[in-house]
Amino acid sequence: DIKLKMKDRFPRFKVEPTQVIDGKKLFIPKDKFVGLTQDLNSGFLNRFKTYLKKFPGLYSFIFYFVAPAIFLGCEPKSIFSFLGKDSLVIDLGSGNRRLGKNIVNVDIYPWLEVDILADAHDLPFEDGSIDGVVFSWAIEHMADPIRVISEIHRVLKKGGYFYLSTNFVTPYHPSPKDYYRWTADGLKMLLKDFNIIKLKPHVGPTCALLSVLQEWLSLALSFNIKMVKDLLWIFFVIVTSPLKLLDLIFIRYSSADVIAAGFYVMARKGHP
Repeated sequence: DIKLKMKDRFPRFKVEPTQVIDGKKLFIPKDKFVGLTQDLNSGFLNRFKTYLKKFPGLYSFIFYFVAPAIFLGCEPKSIFSFLGKDSLVIDLGSGNRRLGKNIVNVDIYPWLEVDILADAHDLPFEDGSIDGVVFSWAIEHMADPIRVISEIHRVLKKGGYFYLSTNFVTPYHPSPKDYYRWTADGLKMLLKDFNIIKLKPHVGPTCALLSVLQEWLSLALSFNIKMVKDLLWIFFVIVTSPLKLLDLIFIRYSSADVIAAGFYVMARKGHP
């Protein structure tokens, strides 16, 4: 059982948990934790997404094959090409996925596959206690991304690796909130304390175009009714989804980063 094995591989904690929920150590103040979980169930699309995440296989299928994006860069598991097989890696904002048996899942919501309940702004782990961190499509939802990056830098061992993916040209998508977007230059500045090994488009320019078009069409035809707009958005995502395959070509263009929907970064703490 992966979850039982992972309990022996947790990082060292700098603080004690406030309580234990369904066997998961909670490191978020109780009142804040309740507010965060309520936010994830606000609005039709958030409730729908939260429901789908209870079925990891179905959610992954929709995320990778039906959703507006096609992911053509390195995936989070690529961090293990830089680390040993027994390295301790945490997946921040993991949701209900499990990338591998050596990964400790950290999230604010008590999904079945989550091991530790914690806020990325205030990680409960000791300094230099972790070999690798995965933070995939989540930092745009952080209120203070600079603080989050500082926390990740703090808990990583010297020479530890950090995988990040995030949005550039992508419409607003709260989960539960949505705050920021980054260009390639912006990511270099955000990760100025890391040695960047790779920084490339992960989702290409066609996906950027489609994501804006889907939002515009659903807005224009909704008669200013939010529920109608959300349902139309789902319809247009499904109908236009095959066009994203054009990015198999366009993401290779040298100027793809000018209008990429998102980037991935592989970085290292300390010198190369």
